[in-house]
Amino acid sequence: MTQTQTIPEVSPAISHEERDFRWRMAIHDRLASLKLKPTNRIQGYGSHQARDIGDLLITDWRCPDLEGVRGKTMADKEAESVVLFMVTTGRQIVQTPTETLVLRPGALLLMSTRATGSVVIPDKVRKRTVRVPLTALAPYDTGPGVPDFLCLDTSANPLARLTQDFLSGVDAQLGQMSPLDVEAGRNALLVLIAGMIRSSHTPDVSETDFLPFLRQELENWIAGHLSEGAIRVRDLAVAHNVAPRTVHRAFAATGDTMGAVVRAHRLAAARNDLVHTSASVAAIAHRWGFCDASHLGREFRREFSMSPGDYRAAHGIA
Repeated sequence: MTQTQTIPEVSPAISHEERDFRWRMAIHDRLASLKLKPTNRIQGYGSHQARDIGDLLITDWRCPDLEGVRGKTMADKEAESVVLFMVTTGRQIVQTPTETLVLRPGALLLMSTRATGSVVIPDKVRKRTVRVPLTALAPYDTGPGVPDFLCLDTSANPLARLTQDFLSGVDAQLGQMSPLDVEAGRNALLVLIAGMIRSSHTPDVSETDFLPFLRQELENWIAGHLSEGAIRVRDLAVAHNVAPRTVHRAFAATGDTMGAVVRAHRLAAARNDLVHTSASVAAIAHRWGFCDASHLGREFRREFSMSPGDYRAAHGIA
């Protein structure tokens, strides 16, 4: 259901090499793969503490100064997630292919793990992050799609401020929450994150305005037809009276493919059944369009880093 894990900044019982290894693995597992290069102006590899809500990985970090780079090869190898960043003290610089973002207290950043770029922490920083599997957001309306980067001011954006307050309340309540409470809290946080993404999209009066609208309609249709078997491009095209290439263009406009969106919705539906029902893994696989239990197991492990059975044991409330 939840976990707490800590890596101390300094401990005589842990060697420098072991602390370095644990620190890098924590960043890989709870944020994303990065090629790290400590500047060594300040000794140490920092510490972290985990407070998870189901499959949403909430982490408090105390980071030394460092630099990190994330390239396309790293991004392509991992299942896509959205990571929320909030800095408590200090600052973190995120350099993207098109702009430079400086995170300070009061800023909230949503970043897709498909994005590439570099991170610079010029001095010690404390921050909180939440890693959200893209599959977890599939049932929620995020509008035309998830942007690579979205930076919000918590003093000016009501949803960003609500999200900040919600996460602050997690510390006091998480230890007292039942599995049903954890699932409700997870869903409430997803609603806030989806709302921030959706409200960031501004109306486009150009000729491409049709594609974001079609993209959302296509995804709604997919979600409503998951249990009916294979979903093909031509099915979507016929249902919406457009050419197959227009379907491809609608998904490509947000950096997606139809296959990836269908997969995300199938996994989200399977996860929901694992948590809320006692149906067998084989029955769930059949219901949501996987070939068999083994097929669901492979896809589920890739997305959630555990088997369907282990996930149910950790998070099930049925």
